[in-house]
This record gives sequence, C-alpha cells and structure tokens, in this order.
Amino acid sequence: MELAQQLLETGFSARAALKMVNTVLMLTGEQQHPATFDLCFVDLHTGVLEAMKMGAVATFILSGNGVEILEAGEVPAGIIGNVEPVLLSKKLWDGDRVVMVTDGVLEACPGEDKEGSLKEYIESMEVHSVQEMAEEILEFACQEEKARDDMTVLVGGIWRR
Repeated sequence: MELAQQLLETGFSARAALKMVNTVLMLTGEQQHPATFDLCFVDLHTGVLEAMKMGAVATFILSGNGVEILEAGEVPAGIIGNVEPVLLSKKLWDGDRVVMVTDGVLEACPGEDKEGSLKEYIESMEVHSVQEMAEEILEFACQEEKARDDMTVLVGGIWRR
C-alpha cells in the first residue's frame, strides 16, 4: 500500500503504479501471500468514479437506484507477471456512497452468496454519516462469526456543493 501511495504521490498514473506494485511483488516472491488492490478515484468536477481493480473483492455503489456491484475478476497481484488492472467507470450523483471492503469483511457476511448478502444489507440501511455506515457494515459482517482475516470497511460519500 505504501509503495502504491508513494508512486501516486510522485506522479505515476494509477495504472502504472499498480503494474509496478505487481512487478515488485513478483520479484520479492510474494506468491505465498498474494495481495489484492483496488484504487478508486473520483473526479470532483465531473463526479466520475474510476475504479482500478486487481483481484480485490467487489466495490458497492449505493445510489437512489439501489446498490450496484463493481467487480472485475480475482487474479491477485504478484501471481501473474503481466496482469493488467481492470478499469471500471461509474458516474456518481449527489448523495451516492461508495463502499469498499476487504475480503475478510465479505467472507464473514452471512449466507452462501456473500456479495448478495452485503448488497441487500447496504440497500436496507438507513443512510447516515459515512462513519456510521462503515461501523454498521462491520457489525453486520461480524454478527455470525469471529473474524478470520483482517476486516476493513471504507465508505465515501458524494455531495454537491
């Protein structure tokens, strides 16, 4: 994560940063502990979200039309040499929320269809602050079992000025 952040801060494009991180993981032999990456950028002038996905779990977009799932395969970084990040774009509107979770959160969700379960829960939530939403999603994921993996929830909100 720190390497990706440093590359982005020094002017690398998101795609170049992800490819470089993948190369570093390949060279350091991280096949034993593969990593997944999502980078999401929102253009604050146009409201367009660009999600670059490299093996990470789905991203959820909560809008007035319900919840949309953004997903793009499951090839973790450091496994394949010339893997290309998948770029997904989505127009966001006033009041939309972007929900990103780690695989530990998704795996802890109830039921067989983990993504469907989390999607239904997000759709049924009362929309509060992004912090409250993140906490409630984490509580939902932890209700049936103890965490087996790290669990992180990130919720971002879009508001018109």
